[in-house]
Amino acid sequence: MRRLRRIVFWMHLTAGVTAGVVIFIMSATGALLALQPQILNVLERDVRYVEPAGGDRLGAQAIVERASAARDGARPTAVTLDSDPRASALVAFAPSGNIYVNPYTGTILGEGSAAARAFFRTLTDWHRWLGRTGENRATTKAITGAANLAFLGLAMSGLYLWWPRQWTLARLRAVTVIDARLAGKARDFNWHNAIGFWSAPVLIVLTLTGVVISYPWASNLVYRMTGSPLPTQGGPRAEGTAADSGKPADLDLLVAKATEVMPTWGVMTLRFPPRANRPVSVTMSDTGYWNPFARSQLTLDARTADMVRWEPYSAMSRGQKLRGWMRFAHTGELGGLAGQIVAGLACVGGAFLVWTGLALAFRRFLAWRSTGVREHARAA
Repeated sequence: MRRLRRIVFWMHLTAGVTAGVVIFIMSATGALLALQPQILNVLERDVRYVEPAGGDRLGAQAIVERASAARDGARPTAVTLDSDPRASALVAFAPSGNIYVNPYTGTILGEGSAAARAFFRTLTDWHRWLGRTGENRATTKAITGAANLAFLGLAMSGLYLWWPRQWTLARLRAVTVIDARLAGKARDFNWHNAIGFWSAPVLIVLTLTGVVISYPWASNLVYRMTGSPLPTQGGPRAEGTAADSGKPADLDLLVAKATEVMPTWGVMTLRFPPRANRPVSVTMSDTGYWNPFARSQLTLDARTADMVRWEPYSAMSRGQKLRGWMRFAHTGELGGLAGQIVAGLACVGGAFLVWTGLALAFRRFLAWRSTGVREHARAA
């Protein structure tokens, strides 16, 4: 048992020193990204929410036309409607961003906080690609994926190393309670153990879901473990010229058809195809379903609104559902605001684990070097 513990310790130390800097960056940015939806809701409340007005709301066609006029006829790529009477409508443009529209009056509300979005976009770039752009992202994505995999191993091995050998109150307190009176090596050791003890279970969830997001083989494993068929790749690229407009002729007809299919929809997003007369993809959440992240997919003919394909969430395979849950488990959103707070605190803990772990490793290196110098001096 002692030999096994020693092997695990050195694997833990080696992985931490090797991937520590990248793990620190991912943990720090993850902590700041944890409450991004709530922060943006507060900062952009003037454009995201409206005072409900009397009468019916405008149709999707009128909303998109008002937004397009404000963008000098730029090509819209999607429109998002919300059944909440307080929510504004959102029209997306490529590559010029989004515009919020008052669904009652058609008034252009604005784009939101450009500074806040740029801030979170920068954080996301560092979290996923270490701030790199273009072709360099393939390399840095491989680095962050490997670091995340190493972090999973660190969290799991850490639980083993932190687990008390004897269950006494004193030993349990030493690895679970932070002692603010300590300093130096004793402080680093105590903080590393106590923070790791409480953070590791959450970090295992965050890193395990991160592995599934990072690696196709891990994502496919989710489907295989649940006995579900693997997802199929997209079909052939649609034909057409660059001048084709992908916006359907009658958006209101498409919304009416989608409402007929799912009368209890909460949020509906119509994504326009890159070429004219190609099918329109409609993603809908169901207010009657217990899972707020359950998404059903409807594909409609752009000209006739006839149903091309209907993929309700209830009919999805266990693999598809589990894979979707992992996406929101990684951010903590699966547990609502409480889950996001817990995920954010675990990321803060991860950053402290890197700091204290590297400090302990550096102290160990200095002690080893000092011992080597003394032994060399005695031999001389």
